[in-house]
Amino acid sequence: MLSAKQWLIMISIGIFFLTIMISAGADHPKQPAPKSFSEREFLNLYKSAVIKQNQVLKNLEFRVECRKRYRYFPDESRSRDYRFSSHLLGKGNSIIVIENYTAETLFGGTERDLVSCTTPAYSFNLSRTDSDKPFLLNLVTHDSSQIENRRPTDELDMFLSGGNLIFFDPLHMSIEAPPFRIVQAKRIPANEKSVSELLSLDLAMHDDNAPFKTGRVLFSPDLNWAVLEYEYRSAPKDGTFTIYSGRNTFTPLQKNGVPMLIQGEHNVVQKTGNQKQFDYTFSARLTSFSFDTVEDAHFRLSHYGLSDVPLAKPTSTTGKQIIAPRCELKDIPANETARQRVTIQNTSSLPLQLLGAAVPCTPSGCASAEGLPLRIPAGQQGSFTILFKATTPGKFDTEIELYTDQPGQTKIKMPLYGTVKENAKVQQKK
Repeated sequence: MLSAKQWLIMISIGIFFLTIMISAGADHPKQPAPKSFSEREFLNLYKSAVIKQNQVLKNLEFRVECRKRYRYFPDESRSRDYRFSSHLLGKGNSIIVIENYTAETLFGGTERDLVSCTTPAYSFNLSRTDSDKPFLLNLVTHDSSQIENRRPTDELDMFLSGGNLIFFDPLHMSIEAPPFRIVQAKRIPANEKSVSELLSLDLAMHDDNAPFKTGRVLFSPDLNWAVLEYEYRSAPKDGTFTIYSGRNTFTPLQKNGVPMLIQGEHNVVQKTGNQKQFDYTFSARLTSFSFDTVEDAHFRLSHYGLSDVPLAKPTSTTGKQIIAPRCELKDIPANETARQRVTIQNTSSLPLQLLGAAVPCTPSGCASAEGLPLRIPAGQQGSFTILFKATTPGKFDTEIELYTDQPGQTKIKMPLYGTVKENAKVQQKK
């Protein structure tokens, strides 16, 4: 079952495609809206929009102020409110998001600056605890399916990446076989709140497994079919259902025929009967944007002070491999953090730099690394620390990937296993 975050990703994936029914050029006269809309006419307009937006949005850059609010009503202690700024860059099919938090982050305040990058060839994530510290490499992958799944979400989808509220992924969805039917297309005349005529579409999904069953979208034809409002509802299951909604504000058309989304808000509410279970809201406000300012260097690790070696596709090697020791953490009390020193022997003839690590979470708790990046001269050894924040009693058996600047071995796999036990102090308090 998809999480609320994934539902929001699919819904917010690409407000941008339906916001930019781009005209042929800046000087092209505005075409009057058709007098009536059939389903086929609407699909043709959408298909034209996808083609034209790909011709224009080849290189662009945004800066936005964002807020993520999550309320979990059965237990308010799990509710969170995050504020941060994002720098969003796109060039061709490559996109990157740099998030700067001023206080608590999604990771409990341990990371202040986050970087998420995807290109057709690779994807990587970076983080650092303070802006004056070096970035750590948290993930790098060349697998095409993983790259697609790790594309930046939320604020990027709202302003940059494409898609729309109906098709989710227009680059792969067959427009000749849309997953919905139009129940009703209704024109809304211009009034004191709207200076131009709007179009409202009521939709119903064909697929019973779709995340929502019905929906309504409000378009502005004069803003190249920008999506002003939307609301979708899932079918109730065991009395529980979800409502997805959003509202957006746009600039007038730019010189290239593109209206820019200057402020938007997405909301997901799950209810059981009339009782709210959770409410997730993501909002973003555009502070600046520019075209043709993004360079290839933005999508390289060297732009952030790290080696570009891990970005090359892994190749088989017959050279001697560096082996990481097994890391075992026994009998960690629940709700406490265990620490263990790990020593790596550099058996190669070249200096070795550990650039970061992919550290996993398990049902019993989450791991992290301290003391990276780490440089180890040839033939010598170096040490760093593995931390494990225990949550639930039980056994864990997983693996940490250490990223290096060695062309013949860009990843070193280190086994991590152990046990979490009941916390006697907590049991006594109960």
